[in-house]
Amino acid sequence: MQRPPATNIHPAAGPAGLSQRSMSPATSLYSNYSYYPLPTPPPVEGYPEPPLDPSAFTTQPRAAPKPPSIRSARSPTPTPMHSARSPTPTQAPRFVITPPAQPEPQKAQEYLQLGITHHEANRLPEAAACFEKSAKEGGGCGVGMVMWGLTLRHGWGCEKNEKVGFKWLQRAAESAVGDLENERIGGGVNSTAIKTELVLAIYEVGQCFFHGWGVSKDQKMGVSYYAVAARLGDPDAQCDLAFALSNGKGCKKDRKEAAKWYRAAVAQGASDIGLAWIYKEKFQ
Repeated sequence: MQRPPATNIHPAAGPAGLSQRSMSPATSLYSNYSYYPLPTPPPVEGYPEPPLDPSAFTTQPRAAPKPPSIRSARSPTPTPMHSARSPTPTQAPRFVITPPAQPEPQKAQEYLQLGITHHEANRLPEAAACFEKSAKEGGGCGVGMVMWGLTLRHGWGCEKNEKVGFKWLQRAAESAVGDLENERIGGGVNSTAIKTELVLAIYEVGQCFFHGWGVSKDQKMGVSYYAVAARLGDPDAQCDLAFALSNGKGCKKDRKEAAKWYRAAVAQGASDIGLAWIYKEKFQ
């Protein structure tokens, strides 16, 4: 098969030369910058004919389309984060809002509550100052004396002093006993609160004797204090008394009696993990 002879067509030939030119865009000798319009290819069946771009037939190169704007016409301009009234991060605020001052506690119970709040928030120095005032202000209160004694014994936010802490715990127990006596006579004192203070103080004094905190170690004396607090219903004292009885610490070993006190403590919410033996029939 012979190739057809090539036709020499020059742009100056004008429109007459178009009849001799191939109609295929792939073999066109003209670019988009030609003075002569390119022939429109026949539409393909099933596809719409694309609109003709008049800019393709200008003598100037076609400008690249601009990318779409980040902010469309419908999206409002964002409001600056810092208005004229609000200072920028590098500026100091014009006004400093301070919380209202809390009233100064006046009574031992108020100092006690404030001290407990500080203690729970781990502000130990502030808690220690409040517990000291709750133990001394107006004669002090029983629980305040206990908390101040424990604070000194363990050094919670203050200098550790086990001996002075032990004395405050003893004083708390003596104060609670005196209040109970007044209640028995008819002094109109809340006996339930006094018993709670007394039990707490007695138990902590027993801890001091049992472990030798601020006083000579005397486990037998410690167990006697545990027994008093346990009979008054303190679950911690019941657990410690049971431990002493089951191991013969400061007393004669008696596992049956120990199981009884362990069960009493569990009945008040203490954990019985590792104490399955207290439910055996021989310890009932």
